[in-house]
Formats: sequence, C-alpha cells, structure tokens
Amino acid sequence: MSLFLQQWRGELLKLFARRRTYIGFGAFLLLEIVLLVVFRLQGVERIFERLISRQGQAFSEYYSALTLAQMILGFSVLILGAIYLALVAGDIVAKEGEDGHYRLLLVRPVSRVRLLLIKYLTCLGYTVVLVQFIAWSAFALGVAIKGWGGGFFAMAPEVGLLVFYEWGAGMAKFASASLFLALAMTVVSSIAFFLSCFPIKPSAATIGALSYVLIDMILRNTGFMESYDHLLLTKHMAAWARVLAEDVAWPVVIRSFAVIAAVNASLFVLGAAVFESRDLKS
Repeated sequence: MSLFLQQWRGELLKLFARRRTYIGFGAFLLLEIVLLVVFRLQGVERIFERLISRQGQAFSEYYSALTLAQMILGFSVLILGAIYLALVAGDIVAKEGEDGHYRLLLVRPVSRVRLLLIKYLTCLGYTVVLVQFIAWSAFALGVAIKGWGGGFFAMAPEVGLLVFYEWGAGMAKFASASLFLALAMTVVSSIAFFLSCFPIKPSAATIGALSYVLIDMILRNTGFMESYDHLLLTKHMAAWARVLAEDVAWPVVIRSFAVIAAVNASLFVLGAAVFESRDLKS
C-alpha cells in the first residue's frame, strides 16, 4: 500500500510539474476578477437587488462574498471547468502513449491496470483541487470586495432553488456544495480519461470529451429530452446545487451521485480493457 501511495505521489508531482496544468487555475482567477467587476456594475447590482428584495430580504445584507462566490460557481464551472479538466485527463494517458513512454514503464513489474488506476486517481485529485481552488479563490476575492460577514443568498435556477442563510450556516452550505460540485465534475475527467486510453491524439480525447458534455448540456437545456433527462449526465451533475437547499432532498442527491459513481467506474473499467488490448511495446 505504501508503494502504491508513493507511485501516486510521484504521478501527482509529475502532473503539477507541467505548466499546462496551471492554465485552468490562471484562467479561472482571471474570470473571477472579470465577473466580480461586472457584478459591481450598477445595472447588474440592480438585478440582484430586485431578486433579493422580492423575497423580503435586505439587499445590503445578502449581497455578500458568499453570494458572489456561489454565483461564479454556478455561471462558470460546468462549461469552463470542463475544458481544463478534459485537457488534463485527455492528456494523461494519450500523451505518454504518443511519446512512447510506456515501452519504458512497462519494462518494470507493474500491471497496466495499476498504472491506469494511479493515473485515474491523479485525474480525480486534480478535479477536486481545481474546483476547490475556484470556490475558495472566488470567496476570497468576494471578501476583498464585500468584506467578511453578511448573509448568503443561494440561487440555482436549474433545480428551482432560492434560499437565504445567515453567515455561519451559509459558510457550511457553501463548503459542502463545493465538495459535491467537485465530485460531480469527476465525470468529465472520467470521460476524457476513457477516451485517452484509446490510441488517439491527446487533443482528440479532449475534444471528444468536451463534445459529449456540450451535446448533453444542449439536449437538456432545449427540452428535447425532458421525458428522458435521467439519461443525461448534466442532469445528475446539477444535483450538487440541491445541497444548498435548507431541507436537502438526500434521496435525489444520492441517486444522482450513485449514477455518477457508476459511470465513473464503468468508464475506468472500459478504458482499462481498451488499454490492456493495445500493443505498447512494439
């Protein structure tokens, strides 16, 4: 077990030694700054003021750092986050295959499944780190602009959520929701990782994963699959926002994340089967 952890640590160090790994962090930091500047515009603030005031709450109290951070998460992570997760996960297997590194790696007494599992866990770790960075950097920038304290106005139209919390309870809800969002985004990494196991270019794996996610999202938003939306992954990914509700519908949340876990496991097994069948030594 200790050897496995050392190998996983080495894979993580190798991932975070690459410059392209940090593109997502920089892009999101820039996006957060732009969005927070936009949110400060008078016209935009009036929109949020009307939303909060219609619920009988004070705008000055609930237009806080937590509210701004949750809005940034809702607006950006699913689309922009998918790009950088697919970029890393689509590269992690295919790139080394393209460079011929497996000829050297597989000389050692290590199974292909073990090698893939280490790389897959690295992708999942990167997913959690990136989403948590987005969540808490957005919160830190919000605190820099709005200061500490206030209420939390949580809004998620995709699940019909509109709720208010005090600061302490809001912090707990925001933290738990960011964790569930990270778990939801692992399915994007799993799709890209699965495609990366095929003998294709890293860019093809990345584009293929993004195409699937975008098509899934379009089908869900257009309503064409309304009767079959349980077959769409983005439907289950949106369950992270349900954690923000005052009374969480845990059966619905657990069902959606069970689907995500099953999809992740299936994609890893299928990817391992494809990788096992490849001729990597000739």
